[in-house]
Amino acid sequence: MPRRGSGLRIERRPDTGALTIVGTVAGERVRKRAESNNLRLAQEEAAALEGELLRTQWHGPRRGTRRFAEAVKLYVDTEERSQSTLDRLERLVRVMGEVKLGDIRQETINRIARTLLQPGAAPATLERGVIVPVRAVMRLAADEGWCDQPRFRAPKREAGRTLYLLPADAELLLDAAGPALKVLVRFILGTGARMAEAIELDWRDVDLKGARAIFWRTKTGRRRNAHLPSGLVALLANLPHKEGAVIRRPDGEPYSDREREMGGQVRTAWAATRRRAIEAGAAIPPELTPHDLRHAWASWHYALYRDPMRLKLEGGWSSLDQIERYVHLLPAGQESAIEAFWHGIDTGAAERLKSA
Repeated sequence: MPRRGSGLRIERRPDTGALTIVGTVAGERVRKRAESNNLRLAQEEAAALEGELLRTQWHGPRRGTRRFAEAVKLYVDTEERSQSTLDRLERLVRVMGEVKLGDIRQETINRIARTLLQPGAAPATLERGVIVPVRAVMRLAADEGWCDQPRFRAPKREAGRTLYLLPADAELLLDAAGPALKVLVRFILGTGARMAEAIELDWRDVDLKGARAIFWRTKTGRRRNAHLPSGLVALLANLPHKEGAVIRRPDGEPYSDREREMGGQVRTAWAATRRRAIEAGAAIPPELTPHDLRHAWASWHYALYRDPMRLKLEGGWSSLDQIERYVHLLPAGQESAIEAFWHGIDTGAAERLKSA
């Protein structure tokens, strides 16, 4: 056995006979199982580890040797992140926190996806839940010289239809919704808010007199002002609470952090509401999601104003290419119905659909 001086040494556990590397180098205490129970190989491993620790003390960590968890801490500490982003990062750290940045490759991403996501998860879910956050963390780490820039393949997405609602069908959807969900649906259809933006909105950022709401935690990271149509202003003014979260659960409590992820906060209530609206005669696609209400708002906005730049600004998109799919999406002749819906005027369209 090597002498017991400073540095690392090899010890054999009396109970199992396994070789362990122990000691202190550069102020760091080490106790780890050797990769081999062959004494010579374990001594070589200890010498290599000791050399790496000394090199790190003198020159800093080698590129790519820092752990993913360290890079996540850097990412979180650099600027304020949304709760949904923090939730995703927490799940990723649980699975791959000890993985070194230099060891994260496409196969790592594939393995993490199999661990975190359901079999057959949609490409958008893989991209949003794994690829985007890992790439963002590693890009910041690369800027600090911790690793190389990441190179991951994004899953291919098939071009699909953009789902939307006509105002009459939206009225039927509201008729089928409970009080809490009705507020959320009206809010998204009136502002184009993303789900997280709506649920994280605080009364401090709502100006009913000025008919305005401010979203601070947006997908692009930039503050966005949303105009509140008069019907929505009246709805919000009549809510029983005027502090804390604006949009709340049926029991009156704010949505928890765990409930914010990917629409899970309203999934059950939404499915039942959508089914009841369809049974009442609404032409709603069975796959319509709460996020599709944002698409409906965008199509309504363009139908009324015919102004792509205004839609891009008010909807918080980063480029005009992203709003091209909303142009001329609606059939003609919906303008007066859209205005009536936004102003809270009941046109009787829902009743006509029910009796049709």
